[in-house]
Amino acid sequence: MYAVIECGGAQYRVSEKQNVVILRIDAKQGEKVRLEKVLLVSNGKDVVIGTPVVKDAVVEATIIGHPRSAKIDGMRYVPKKDYRRRWGAHTNFTELHIETVSHPTVKPLAGEAQPAKPAAKPKRAVKAKTKTKAPAEAAAPEKATKAKTTDKGGKK
Repeated sequence: MYAVIECGGAQYRVSEKQNVVILRIDAKQGEKVRLEKVLLVSNGKDVVIGTPVVKDAVVEATIIGHPRSAKIDGMRYVPKKDYRRRWGAHTNFTELHIETVSHPTVKPLAGEAQPAKPAAKPKRAVKAKTKTKAPAEAAAPEKATKAKTTDKGGKK
């Protein structure tokens, strides 16, 4: 089963036993969190779309940690005015491990759908290489001879 959740003004598609990095939420590492702002729930066959949220749908997750993004550097420079400003920022995130996606009417399918495997390419027949000894004359490349011309390419 999978769901589309809204958290921090952004939407995320999550499924069970998946790790997701979302915008920072206030909770400690190892805490269990219930995300109730679920916009869509599906098991691959049945789909329930909320208006705007799906009633009674819950996504339960455990907080793994609070990583930060790489630093974003910026600078503003105004020529001839002695104005230079540098700034930098990190975006704060929360990493979640999705435990369950549940809804009263959408039940998980018996066999979870696996991604389709790419079709196998047919194997080509490999020809056996035979070793034949060629005469020395045939093995040496022939030198091309150029005919000398006296014309310089000018007008006549």
